[in-house]
Amino acid sequence: MARELTQPSPELAERLLREVGQDERITGLKMSVMGGSNPVALYSLAQVASFLKIGTYEEAIRPNNQETIGYIDLGALQTWVREVLEDEELADAIAEEMRAGEPFGIVAPRVREILMTRSIQVAPYKDPDAGAEEAVSETEE
Repeated sequence: MARELTQPSPELAERLLREVGQDERITGLKMSVMGGSNPVALYSLAQVASFLKIGTYEEAIRPNNQETIGYIDLGALQTWVREVLEDEELADAIAEEMRAGEPFGIVAPRVREILMTRSIQVAPYKDPDAGAEEAVSETEE
């Protein structure tokens, strides 16, 4: 069951929708049986939410497994959410999941669900036509 998060303010939603700069990114590891671990730079909440994943045991033991694990250090993720995105509630929710001391494979799907919940909450704030309106008003002048 997804953890309840309060609806973010428009200001917080704007921060959560933006891509951060090179110096504020978080790095995940794309891990696979055949390819090893490769670092991946992540610049937004949406990227982190879609990157963080772990397959099932059945997928892992399948012959010729090509599945990957999207690993992000959850302590680093909590700090990134708190300090870079400035979302205290989301950072606290991640910390709460980590408190049980369970392995990454157990905690990661729950953390991903929390991240997806927050991503869905801020989606209505994303207005793809906002840039088009500005362009129209500039050309009318």
